Amino acid sequence: MQGWHKNRPFWVPVFLSSSLFLITCASKRAASPSLGQEEPAVVETRTSPVAAPLIPTGISAQEGNGSVTVTWSLSTDATSHNIYYATSSSVSKESGTKVANVPGRSYTVRRLKNKTPYYFVVTAVNATGESDDSPSVMATPLAKAPKPGLVRIPAGPFRMGDNLDQTAYSLPVHTVDLDEFYIDRYETMYALWKEVYDWAVANGYEFDNTGSNGSSGKGNNLPVVMVNWYDAVKWLNARSEKEGRTPVYYIDDAHRNVYRAGRVDLTNAQAKWEANGYRLPTEAEWEKAARGGLVGKRYPWGDELGTGNANDNMEGTVPVGIYRANGYGLYDMAGNVFEWVWDWGSESQAYDWAVDEDKNPRGPDSSDKGTRVRRGGGFKYGSQFLKCSGRMFRVPTYTAPYFGFRSAASKPR
Repeated sequence: MQGWHKNRPFWVPVFLSSSLFLITCASKRAASPSLGQEEPAVVETRTSPVAAPLIPTGISAQEGNGSVTVTWSLSTDATSHNIYYATSSSVSKESGTKVANVPGRSYTVRRLKNKTPYYFVVTAVNATGESDDSPSVMATPLAKAPKPGLVRIPAGPFRMGDNLDQTAYSLPVHTVDLDEFYIDRYETMYALWKEVYDWAVANGYEFDNTGSNGSSGKGNNLPVVMVNWYDAVKWLNARSEKEGRTPVYYIDDAHRNVYRAGRVDLTNAQAKWEANGYRLPTEAEWEKAARGGLVGKRYPWGDELGTGNANDNMEGTVPVGIYRANGYGLYDMAGNVFEWVWDWGSESQAYDWAVDEDKNPRGPDSSDKGTRVRRGGGFKYGSQFLKCSGRMFRVPTYTAPYFGFRSAASKPR
């Protein structure tokens, strides 16, 4: 506020909440009746708000070995930043562990547990206070980043299905004899999906969906989701062509026209099974791979569900490979995301079509419900689908944030 001192005006700042009020005073040049002195008169009031800092933008997180580096865009109205982190996606400045008064635009949070997802928010700080939370980001510290790669599954018979719990769609249990094949040790990661997708679109491929980076779009090494069966099959052809392999899927029985566009309900005859290109595993191949060499067990790790073996109850997808591998060295064959396989199938059909001791079965010619099979369970729908024999059936146009796939091949290269 501007007052008077020895007949001269002066400014008096008045702070109310987050605003600064500057009040100007002037003389009336009149004597005070009681004091015989001049009285100042207020003639103008002006306000100059002092802004709280803006919410930080451009937040990203990069995992390291026992650490995560968080980065953000600098804002001119901030003097420092606070970082809050937690293992819950609902992290906030009220609930997270605080790293206070961070200068600059990045900071490495250390002493974190490897293979544990962490979520981060950033706030800006200046003399007036602290901003609201930024959007959250997620990263999972890892000693070594996962790299896609095919794993050999040996030839030979196994028992397919499960009579332990008398689940109708897993019956009857039957013997299947498979040739050697190869399957990716990880679910298809979004980074690889995007790399091949961009190449494919530039080379005449058409997809129904662009795919998403996990269920939340936040983090690295997450499985691609929100892709339907047709997208997966065309992408596998594109990956084959990009890497110089022979595509597996064609729109004709003579294998002259590669499947690159549209929704085509391919038949077994339209797949070049002997090619070295990438493809979906058959349902029988997928189950043999999931069992990891165990015989007659419910889960890839044994008969008991236990805890900490798979992502079936987290709030979304997690990076691939953070749970232990099965006996074949494959990760997430139970949990995280359901995985498309080649076969048609339905709950009502069960395995009524199956032939005991069949060689390399590829499922029925059609489904009475128009559905294809997905396997492995996910972060949603509970633990019942984590079983090696667990099956779910969806139309091939179906997409969901808990729905992905992995590559297989008949030959290693």
